[in-house]
Amino acid sequence: MLSFIEITVIPCCGKFLSLPPMNIQLKFITFVALLFAFTLTFGQSPRMGGNSSGQGRSQGGGGAMNKGKSKSSAAKDTIVFKMKVFQLHDGYSRLKDSRLDTVFSDFHNYNPALKHSISAQSLGNLGSSTQSNDYFQRSFDSNEFLFLRNYKDYITLPKDIHFYNTTKPFTLLEYGQWFNNKPKGESWLHVFQTQNINSALNVGFSFNSIASQGKYLTQEAKDNSLNIFASYNIDRYDLWFSIGKNKSTNQENGGLLLPTDIENPDLKPENIPVWFNGTSAETNNSFALISHQYKFGKWIKVKEKDEEFQKFIPRFTVMHTLDFSDNSRNFNEVEPNPFFDYNDSRGRVYFYGTQHLPYINSQEGSDKVPATQDKTGMKRITNLFYLKGVEAPDRKYTFGKQAYIGNDLINLYFPREELIYTPGIMRPPLGLTQSKSLSNTFVGGSIFQSSAKFLNWNGSGRYYIQGYKAGDFDLSGNIDKPIRSSKDTSFVRLIGRMTNTTPDYFYNHYYSNHFKWDNSFNKTYELMVGATYDKPYRRLKLGFKYSIVNRYMYWNEASLPAQATSEFSVAQFFVRKDFKLGVLNLQNSVMYQKSTTDKFMHIPELSTRNTVFLAGNIAKVLATQIGFDLRYDTGYYADYYSPALGMFYVQHAEKIGNFPWLDVFVDLKLKRTRFYVKYSNIGTKIKRKGYYTTPGYAEQISSLSFGLSWTFYN
Repeated sequence: MLSFIEITVIPCCGKFLSLPPMNIQLKFITFVALLFAFTLTFGQSPRMGGNSSGQGRSQGGGGAMNKGKSKSSAAKDTIVFKMKVFQLHDGYSRLKDSRLDTVFSDFHNYNPALKHSISAQSLGNLGSSTQSNDYFQRSFDSNEFLFLRNYKDYITLPKDIHFYNTTKPFTLLEYGQWFNNKPKGESWLHVFQTQNINSALNVGFSFNSIASQGKYLTQEAKDNSLNIFASYNIDRYDLWFSIGKNKSTNQENGGLLLPTDIENPDLKPENIPVWFNGTSAETNNSFALISHQYKFGKWIKVKEKDEEFQKFIPRFTVMHTLDFSDNSRNFNEVEPNPFFDYNDSRGRVYFYGTQHLPYINSQEGSDKVPATQDKTGMKRITNLFYLKGVEAPDRKYTFGKQAYIGNDLINLYFPREELIYTPGIMRPPLGLTQSKSLSNTFVGGSIFQSSAKFLNWNGSGRYYIQGYKAGDFDLSGNIDKPIRSSKDTSFVRLIGRMTNTTPDYFYNHYYSNHFKWDNSFNKTYELMVGATYDKPYRRLKLGFKYSIVNRYMYWNEASLPAQATSEFSVAQFFVRKDFKLGVLNLQNSVMYQKSTTDKFMHIPELSTRNTVFLAGNIAKVLATQIGFDLRYDTGYYADYYSPALGMFYVQHAEKIGNFPWLDVFVDLKLKRTRFYVKYSNIGTKIKRKGYYTTPGYAEQISSLSFGLSWTFYN
């Protein structure tokens, strides 16, 4: 059965429209199909704007140079589909080219965490809390909400938004689910649509949904992400806008009471006991971003073939960016400290420990009145003002430069500590919060060259001059060198970054029904360098990264925030090499990581992914790939998981890994339609133990799934 989800959209009037709980995936697809059919009735200019930064042909006087062209050609639909994709970076101040993910290869890999990383920890269910096993992907942006960090694979933030310029409306519909979707179903949905209203204005939206009940008790996950975006680009003015909402609702089961139960072939997953019943966490994020600039420059006359027109060349710009986010995490549970009586020397074991006493309420609650109602949140408004010098395409020696000043206004809230008095009784403040206001002022800038043929480079920095983060800095840079040969172009990229960061406020101060701490941690210092070499013709990409960290922040064995007492370093080497021998394709990825400490963090030393498939065409029109995926991690002390915090924390008692994750798949493509059938986790048919993604949390047993993707652009 398809799971119910709830969508909140924001129409132009600014009010929220809530759709009632329903079988929304199919109805949403129907809605988009109708919307798509409606948009086809709109006409638009067959010419794309010169580029998304507004550099292009004159919208005014240029037309006078083309009077000799026949008007009858306008009646014919001769528009060729073209789409440019861009993404804001460098503090939302500059555009870089990007692409839409419509690649046929690897379509069957629909798990967002495994799309982003070769290896990841999870709670064994799609949509649940996850963290990458790539150390360099674990870095946490201190401007984001701390308790959102383990859901970043399922959500869309402003930095993830893409902007478009397209000659025709473009729609992408994708859907997948288990074949046996009853009663423990898993489904995912992606809907995307964008179109140009005219050559300057583009609008669109993207919706993602994951709904998975899982095969073990009380582990249901629902993740929804909706964003609306628009861009307006003319010669002297650019505007980029996005607004969105992310929501993750998860049942927390605390893991299996007896993890070895998965080795018993007579026990079905839904009959294996778990720690929690009636425990859930809901994480929310809403955001809005507007970035706009006015450009100063000059007009020059340009001639292309037989056409002559005016082109605007910007010299410098003034820019403003407003970034708003509203984040929260609500954690509810019926039993504040469940226990289990083991039939061995352990005896009675409490989940949070024998001596644990909830700080707010230790009495058992109910579904309607939970024992724990922890509410934590952060609201942030950031304003940035830029002055930029633009790279000049009409000059031989040129580079871009920009300087800015910015300010953060932050409001934090978390459970109240003091008891509330009512006549004759003192009661715990369930669901009530205290707040803290913070601010930061910072300056920064960058210099860059991004359009040269010989060498491109970028250097940027930010320094906090006032507020909670006073004294923090972030310096980064990269050099990109193309190496051209007769067959193709290879690329060498050098990167470096140095940061000095004040730990998140919630690392220092927090209060809830299970945890209370007041710390005064020092700034974390990190220096990272790296290099990559990419040779497309040989299907080869390799590189290394190296980081030195001092006063590293982590979660210790008691699931409390802590700071490393010594400096350590992490080195990583990775290689991707693909082979093609006729119809046989082999795609191989290897990541090797080594740390100088095992006290503060654990990662698998070796992670691999090997994809082997046969590729060909059936009846000359149906592209086909048949093969298998094999993932593997060496054994390591993977982090435990704290449901009350939603955080992974260090442990030194249990190893997981050393298990083959094997999937068999068939990918098909017919024109603009992609289709996959996949049998996941076949290893559980062969080996009845060891398939843990986190200690105490088993992966789903083998299951059959399918997925579809359609694209429309005419």
